[in-house]
Amino acid sequence: TIYVPEAFGVRRSEFLRKFALSPIENGQTVIGAVWSIAEGDPMARGFGKSTLMDEEAKQIDFDFGKSTLISLGVSEHDAQNTPVLAGYVSFNAIGYGGISNIDSAAFNLARYVLKVRDPQGVSTHAKLRERAAAQLISQGKAVAGNESEAIIAAVRERFQELGVTVDIRNLLDDYINHLASPDTASLEQFLASEVGTWHHDRNGLKYLQILVVFGDIAGVEHFTFFVDQVEDFTSSAGPAKIQKNVKLIRDALIEAEPFSSKASFIFQLHPEAYDKLRNAWEHEDLPSLEYEDPLNVPVVVVLRGLEEFDSARLLVKGILNHPSVTLANRRDGVAPFTDGGLKAVWEATKPNPRDFLKALNRLLEIGNNENKPVLDEAFIAPKIEHLLRSSGGEETTDVRDERT
Repeated sequence: TIYVPEAFGVRRSEFLRKFALSPIENGQTVIGAVWSIAEGDPMARGFGKSTLMDEEAKQIDFDFGKSTLISLGVSEHDAQNTPVLAGYVSFNAIGYGGISNIDSAAFNLARYVLKVRDPQGVSTHAKLRERAAAQLISQGKAVAGNESEAIIAAVRERFQELGVTVDIRNLLDDYINHLASPDTASLEQFLASEVGTWHHDRNGLKYLQILVVFGDIAGVEHFTFFVDQVEDFTSSAGPAKIQKNVKLIRDALIEAEPFSSKASFIFQLHPEAYDKLRNAWEHEDLPSLEYEDPLNVPVVVVLRGLEEFDSARLLVKGILNHPSVTLANRRDGVAPFTDGGLKAVWEATKPNPRDFLKALNRLLEIGNNENKPVLDEAFIAPKIEHLLRSSGGEETTDVRDERT
């Protein structure tokens, strides 16, 4: 996926302020939502919610939030000394590991954080383990050579201090041993092949709890967890199952330690998904996430797509000139499109970024087939009606398509 953060404009900085900076500034966890709204489309897909949550979570994990916090005006000293982490998971009842309940989502959130690798190829797990060892040595709780044993003891001790009952034995005991070990490859192999679906669908919350405690020992100030495609969770569950999962959100994610003091949870929402959740959400007395409620401004971000042509042009420019897909001698710009051609497509598809990019991709294919060096308004205009007709088919819930 090619990520063009500039295309989100002020929404990106709003997103980061509310969900990365605000929890550590205010000392409070956040239950929030990223909405997409489109007139006449109750599911409002294709607005970049998945891309924004996933890519910004990775960026935070690359350097424990340092560059993200600095971009929001935090001093380099404070950003360096306020390590934060983020995770991302997408519900998908069919694919992506069959993630259809809170336990399964929690397990995959833990896997996400641990396996992220920075541009130098170093995993978050390796850096967390190094930080945890250094913290314990500085506190006199470990000496060089027995860091793993000290980390295991510290995790168990922290759960006792929090008063959280987690039966750490069998696979969970193995999990802690892998976390405490510097062998990241062994941890990843364990999570991928030894922890089966049946097990993590019933114990996934414990994996995330242990990760947060492990992070706490390593000095991590805060975790932000992004939960995507809630509509897939609701589409695969009847009212009773929705009620059960929402109760878990309240009891395990919001009100229980270690999450209640260390972790924010941000949900992707659109009108249809929220309508299905509403009764259970209100029944459990969870905080409102209505995007129209002015009281929710601090915890809600609404993506409205490519409302301005400048944003659409930035998106295209960023994709066409990305180092992963361009030749070294390419000139910066939007060629082979002209501004007039881009604007014609944008006006026909706005504000939906996915429809805009799908139309442009089809035009590139046609232009290449006809050996057209320039795709201008004269070339594009006769094709607009057919492009719109061909993109109006049934949507897919595939995560990759959501990030188009």
